[in-house]
Amino acid sequence: MTNTQMTNTQTKRLIKRPLSFWLLLFLLFFQGISATPSGAMLVIDPSGERMQMPVTWLEGTPFSNYLIPGLLLSIVLGLGAFFVLICLLILPEWSWAQRLNPFKEQHWTWAASAAFGLALMTWITVQVLMIGLSVWLQPFYFAVGLAILLLTLSPSMRNDLRRRT
Repeated sequence: MTNTQMTNTQTKRLIKRPLSFWLLLFLLFFQGISATPSGAMLVIDPSGERMQMPVTWLEGTPFSNYLIPGLLLSIVLGLGAFFVLICLLILPEWSWAQRLNPFKEQHWTWAASAAFGLALMTWITVQVLMIGLSVWLQPFYFAVGLAILLLTLSPSMRNDLRRRT
């Protein structure tokens, strides 16, 4: 198959993706554009003042400032969202990633997407347990993580990302 034929095949497959795929991409993009700069702001100003987040919120947690939470937010939940989004678009056939995938009948990006939704929900849950329910963004982003997980688990996404051997 020539490069042009492969590109045409990939384009046709992309156009035929289910609505759940496009909604999932939107949520991952939204998560990436909100978490990456927010986390970076916390790294730049670990006191949290620029983000109007008092350092007193961290009392009783292992953190004395927002540096580590900011790094995790920007890298794992920000850039990680973009990574999953791009991989869902191009579906790279990485043998190492497929070996790590516990769901062998699915493309590894299916498991990565589900894991990302769970990671976002876990982040918010741990945050609420450590600092309490302090802003409306906590339940909002928990809902984003849940929506990512539910869209990934939908029958249309399971079918779309089923491995074709």
